[in-house]
Amino acid sequence: MAAGFIHQMQDMIAFGPAYAEIHRAKDAWAQIVPGRRHREVGHEWYQKFGKDWDFSIPFPEMANQQVRDLGRSEGPDAAERLQVDLAHDYLDRTWDDVSKECRESCEGFFVWLVYRPDLLKSWAGVDVVGGTIQRSYNGRGVWEDCPEVREQYKRLRREVSRHHKWRLRRALARNPQ
Repeated sequence: MAAGFIHQMQDMIAFGPAYAEIHRAKDAWAQIVPGRRHREVGHEWYQKFGKDWDFSIPFPEMANQQVRDLGRSEGPDAAERLQVDLAHDYLDRTWDDVSKECRESCEGFFVWLVYRPDLLKSWAGVDVVGGTIQRSYNGRGVWEDCPEVREQYKRLRREVSRHHKWRLRRALARNPQ
């Protein structure tokens, strides 16, 4: 399974905030049942692979409609949290099928990206230093205050520095260009 920091970096790239609590809750079962079997609990979208979705259409209309309905009934934050939940399972399912070498390269990339707040801002629209995120409204980019991304980024960078720098070293050793 993808490391938790990769799920959180995916969140920052796609949504702005890193929803660590969603990923911790989804993967709590992994403490008891390690490996792929932990996905039997709390990974409903993962379990629907091959039935309701596949890699050619990972988020079919029924999933999009569920997000829209939740947004109307409970608000945009609830809808975004559902998107994070679905994206977690999508990444886990994708991770199952990629080679060890590809996983290692991806891990190295995400470690490298943690140390590039300039790219998070210019490429992903997340200003982890200034505490703003870029959202799109009617096709127009707007920067919004999102002060929590500062602390989330600091925590994520600290975690990566303590526990995941070796992933970047391994990826660079494999591809020394």
